[in-house]
Amino acid sequence: MKLIIKFTSIILIVISIAGCSKEKRILDLETYLKSRCDYVHQINGFYIVSSNQKPNAMGTTSGTTAKEVFEHSVRLFSNFLDQNEDGIIDTELLELSNGLSENMIFVSGHLRFVDKVSFAKSVEDNNLYAMSMQTNNWEYIKNYNGKGWKLNSLNSSTWRPDIFNALWEETFHTITEAFSRFDNDFKFTKGSSLRNFMEADITAGTYDISVQNQEENGDYDKVTAVNEYIHQIWAIQFSGQEDKLNIHQKNALDFMINKKVPMTLNLNYNKTLGTRIKG
Repeated sequence: MKLIIKFTSIILIVISIAGCSKEKRILDLETYLKSRCDYVHQINGFYIVSSNQKPNAMGTTSGTTAKEVFEHSVRLFSNFLDQNEDGIIDTELLELSNGLSENMIFVSGHLRFVDKVSFAKSVEDNNLYAMSMQTNNWEYIKNYNGKGWKLNSLNSSTWRPDIFNALWEETFHTITEAFSRFDNDFKFTKGSSLRNFMEADITAGTYDISVQNQEENGDYDKVTAVNEYIHQIWAIQFSGQEDKLNIHQKNALDFMINKKVPMTLNLNYNKTLGTRIKG
């Protein structure tokens, strides 16, 4: 009996130490983010941060400020997690919310700032993977509504709407990247369902990634390609043109819907989940 009590006590002590260690790492992370970033927000432990560097990518709407991009990113993530728009995280999306907080961080700003935060020791100590909105490289179009454009078919990884706000894409990529890290069925690697859908599309000659691979000097890997593929499919269904998807793309869309990937956004969504920490 004494041995059992002693062994149980040791386990409790180890768990307590591990818990304290995790709390310290999170505290260190927030301290770092407040010291290095101009804007900091967290939703259930998922951090969204930004510099105050002026967005200056070619095509960006004139007069756009860093704070506008940051606040828009907070609204997008809030809406993704609050599909019924009642101001709280949807019950069926709590697993996604936890997946974001345990695996991801979102960073907006110029590339040098993004890299500095993404590879900071406190970020890596928390095993967080950074997704970003590089405001000196990717255009931000005010009042983009995800609709108003037409296409005949999705046949290339290089396709994007003629008028496009990259922030929508990068926040969605963050959502699906989080899924890939907590759901063993939601992977982008060889043999996964989503990878198989894309490769079947390529084999059928109805989708191409070779042009983009050439543009990126052979560095466009299929893991990245799958995440791009499912964003394109999501964007097309959002625009109301689901009928333009082929059978492989519809299979990928059905897979996402069954996995409860958030499918809608409301341009007039005005709620803010979480807490503003700085800015």
